[in-house]
Amino acid sequence: MKLYDISLRRTSLSISDRLVAARRLDALGVAFVDGGRPGRWFYHRAALELRLRAATLVASGGAEDLTSLLAAETSAVTLVVQGHGIPVVREAVRQLVRAGRRVIVEARDFFDGWLVDPEHALEVVLTVAEAGAETVLLHDTAGGLWPDQIGEIVEVVAETGVPLGFGCHDGSSAKQLFAADAGAGLVQGFYAVVRGGLDRAVSPSVQPAETGVAPVPCPRLEQTVSAQKAIGGVR
Repeated sequence: MKLYDISLRRTSLSISDRLVAARRLDALGVAFVDGGRPGRWFYHRAALELRLRAATLVASGGAEDLTSLLAAETSAVTLVVQGHGIPVVREAVRQLVRAGRRVIVEARDFFDGWLVDPEHALEVVLTVAEAGAETVLLHDTAGGLWPDQIGEIVEVVAETGVPLGFGCHDGSSAKQLFAADAGAGLVQGFYAVVRGGLDRAVSPSVQPAETGVAPVPCPRLEQTVSAQKAIGGVR
């Protein structure tokens, strides 16, 4: 399981502190650090100053941000899809791939869409994968499903063979574990919460009493439990 951290999407830190936070997230071993929507100066400075060892810095945005996403010049880009037509998304993915970017597609409201029309939801997944997306991150945006429901749906989608990820707004550890167990190889979350500094961690581990199943072993997840000691505060 790989971790995709969105802490920097959720913060108003200065550019300098965002760079420090990215380095400390990298030290925790996360696979992707999402810097949020393209901002000229953050990504410009990141290109000059960041030398990440484990993590890949990702710029994220919608199809309407395509020009800015390319200008950010990150090696990987997350295309956030919500309410876009399939042709628009397919072409956006193709343009990013042609420009040499690794592409993750974050499918917002995926699970609600699945409940309404599973065939269409599968078509979205297959289309963006065929266009060149390396991972399709299924997002439980509304948060209305139970963890076991998440797991059942992810398991069905995983049968397509498309590499999957999972994310949710509520940061539910139970949902993350069910999704991972069902085949999601990339889990999105805010494992180090930024509040005026990268000052504490939310442990993504979950006890059996919460889910009825044993936790999924994952050393990377366990590392974040002691993140406060590992990274301290941004100064």
